[in-house]
Amino acid sequence: MAIICRDYNLLFIQAPRTGCTAIARLLMERFGGEQLPANDIVDAQGFFSVPKKHCSVRQLLKNCLIPEDYASNLFTFTSVRNPYDSLASLYVKKRDKYLPYLADTKSWVYRIPGYVDDMNFCRSHSFDQWLAKHYSVGRVDRLLGRGKRSLYERYTNGAHRIMRFERLQQDFDDVMRMVGVEDDVTIPNYNATPQRRRDYQSYYTEPARRLVEYVFEGDLDRYGYSFEGLDATRAQPQAMEWPQ
Repeated sequence: MAIICRDYNLLFIQAPRTGCTAIARLLMERFGGEQLPANDIVDAQGFFSVPKKHCSVRQLLKNCLIPEDYASNLFTFTSVRNPYDSLASLYVKKRDKYLPYLADTKSWVYRIPGYVDDMNFCRSHSFDQWLAKHYSVGRVDRLLGRGKRSLYERYTNGAHRIMRFERLQQDFDDVMRMVGVEDDVTIPNYNATPQRRRDYQSYYTEPARRLVEYVFEGDLDRYGYSFEGLDATRAQPQAMEWPQ
């Protein structure tokens, strides 16, 4: 889902596990935000074509949900999170938090191919095993630089500003000031995952750490992250400039 606030010319792209649900609710309740799309768009098999949550600018454009010249008319922003932290959170969500959805075959977990199978895998396998299942890269492929992935590039493409989960309130305040909102607007605490440990580093063995370091090297460099956390000395996120 994206949120459009027409009175403020704002477009918020919801990237998973970055505090996006809390921001979306705030934009809808305080700033007249509307969901894009209003409902899930599914294909003939019932799988998501454009989900009403976590869609990209590309999907919105392809389905004519925003105008082609959106970049000059809408201030587009999104958020990212340390890949090490994000992956630990995703594993715990699939293993524990999302279990109640399994009882409802109309739930969104059945609209993503293989998602339910992966939830069941998480229930009987360790975090290391889950990472290896999805991201394992053979020696030859590593030598050839293959197997690289990105968690967030599809959401940040086309964004004027990229907020970081680790300093979300500060970055959100900056965005709101850029569109003329000077009042303090506090992001609510919503959709937390109490089942997971706060320290994401404790989930990692050395092999798991090295795997993520290789596979998500691009995200780590692009958004300024390391295993230790947000690294202000590294490259800042690239973003388009908003016309003043």
